Amino acid sequence: MPTEPNKDRPLSLLLLYFTLRSFFRLFNSIEIKGQDSIPVSGPLIIACNHVSLSDPPALTSFLALVRLPNVIAKKELFSLWPVGRILRSWGAIPVDRSREGGDLGALRGCLAALKNGGCLVIFPEGTRAQGRKLKPKSGVALMAHKSGAPVLPARIFNSENFSKLGKITIKYGAPRSFELPADGDLKAAYARFSETIMSDIFSIKEE
Repeated sequence: MPTEPNKDRPLSLLLLYFTLRSFFRLFNSIEIKGQDSIPVSGPLIIACNHVSLSDPPALTSFLALVRLPNVIAKKELFSLWPVGRILRSWGAIPVDRSREGGDLGALRGCLAALKNGGCLVIFPEGTRAQGRKLKPKSGVALMAHKSGAPVLPARIFNSENFSKLGKITIKYGAPRSFELPADGDLKAAYARFSETIMSDIFSIKEE
């Protein structure tokens, strides 16, 4: 089994996650449920709903107590020195959101991380839903297929009230793996799997 590729992450990342956890605990009384269902090693995709700008730091900082994730960040951030260098050392993967049909470079980076036994955090909706229910992108299915990694759904509750210091809850569901379609139609299978993952996410209840 591939080894967890996070042991060489810099101290600065660990300190950042510690600071973020302290902030969310103090000001948002954050609660994490089902975190014991996260596999501690091996390739894993964590797929989560996206409501607020606080979602990525809240999710990843507490996930880091189990294993350090790889995250996707817009490529513009990597062109800023020394931000780009720091982000790469933290395991971030650049993505060009302006490319029609998706960014193949970002896809390769995600698959490389997964094939090295990494944990990848993605938001299938591709952007903040802001109260809407958005159609998921097919990337989660493609990466699950190509890497063989299971997809673990997670749902964030009440993060839209982050700035009002409302309580935030993150709850994990049950993992699901991609299965090849009997008819060989991968495009349709990707769409179905992505929709299923979103259904898994929204079927998670807070209580």
